[in-house]
Amino acid sequence: MYNDIYMLWLSSMVGRLSSRKLNLLLENFGTARNVFAAGVSEIVRVASLSAQAAGVVAQSHSLEYIEKMLESLQSAGIAYFPRTHERFPELLKEIPDPPAGIFCIGTLPSDNTHKVAVIGSRKCSEYGLMAARLMSKPLAAAGVVIVSGMARGVDSMAHRGAISGRGKTVAVLGCGVDICYPSENRGLREEIINNGCVISEYPPGTMPAPAFFPARNRIISGLSRGVVVTEAGKKSGTLITVNQAIEQGREVFAVPGNISSRLSEGTNQLIRDGATPVSDYTDILFALGLPEEENIPAENKNSKIPRVNLAPDEKQVYDSLNFEPVSMDMLMEVTQINPSRLHFICTQLEIKGLARRLPGSRYVKN
Repeated sequence: MYNDIYMLWLSSMVGRLSSRKLNLLLENFGTARNVFAAGVSEIVRVASLSAQAAGVVAQSHSLEYIEKMLESLQSAGIAYFPRTHERFPELLKEIPDPPAGIFCIGTLPSDNTHKVAVIGSRKCSEYGLMAARLMSKPLAAAGVVIVSGMARGVDSMAHRGAISGRGKTVAVLGCGVDICYPSENRGLREEIINNGCVISEYPPGTMPAPAFFPARNRIISGLSRGVVVTEAGKKSGTLITVNQAIEQGREVFAVPGNISSRLSEGTNQLIRDGATPVSDYTDILFALGLPEEENIPAENKNSKIPRVNLAPDEKQVYDSLNFEPVSMDMLMEVTQINPSRLHFICTQLEIKGLARRLPGSRYVKN
């Protein structure tokens, strides 16, 4: 435990120093306490750090600084798990450039729980959002912890799917755990904390910055046995996480997308490059050798057949819908149902929870 306060001291510098440099210090000095005891000139000589980087270490060089940080963590209800702690995730220790420690609000799932990352683009389609929910909800209900980044779009839906499946979820942030980013996810953040945790290698008070998110992504994949990409464009930042997952030896899954959609170019390319295509959560369980829990509530499973009675024309319209928006004109063309009857049927499907209306009189499967 005595060494833990020095690991906390080391972690307080993440953001000002890269984790690679902190790992270089630990590698050369053996313990964080030894780093604390070293002078600037010794840090430069032994760890081959620049004088500027060594100066960052020297700026925080006091026990009073550590004590104040401990007090602020306790008052904010933030836990800190250094890499040397028994609660620090074992999978995360194995990755190249592991974090020195992680800050946590909520309950960090134990190592005997299986974790799967569900990720995708911030700018996504209704299809991408639906795919995220269809994967994360039953996986969470089966006892798999869903890991994502709490970003807009697919990440947020992955967390919501896990919570609606009455499972656990972990949000990995590219800022301090006391910062809600994006700000509109404040309510979701509280739900995540109540059903899992938010974690970060960045100390409390650290504001989000573009450079922090690629580093954050290695933790998302590092915590997980597999990474599921539900939707990503050809140049999506999500693909950075995929590359890190491959480097870490994690299984990569991709949900096939519409070949005419630019938002699916990345996922379809992943499949061409060897990622495992998945269309159901059981594909993921099978690939990872995980059992499907027998007590999953029926409403949490990915059922392709509606559990309500439908009239023949209602079923015809329902079968004509998918998770990409379909216009009324297209539905009329496909079903050959007159406009007034078609509007009535779509309204009935909305009431039954089987369809959702989007702006511009477009409909998607719900």
